[in-house]
Amino acid sequence: GREVERILRMVDGVLILVDAAEGPMPQTPVRHPEGSGLGPPSHSG
Repeated sequence: GREVERILRMVDGVLILVDAAEGPMPQTPVRHPEGSGLGPPSHSG
């Protein structure tokens, strides 16, 4: 929650990797929106 937001405000970028074989982990959909509006734009592809 708040700790993740605080850390994301201090960094210049974030890279989220998703394993193609295992797919997204349960926390991936939760963590991505937290960082969406906190800095540089993101790209999903």
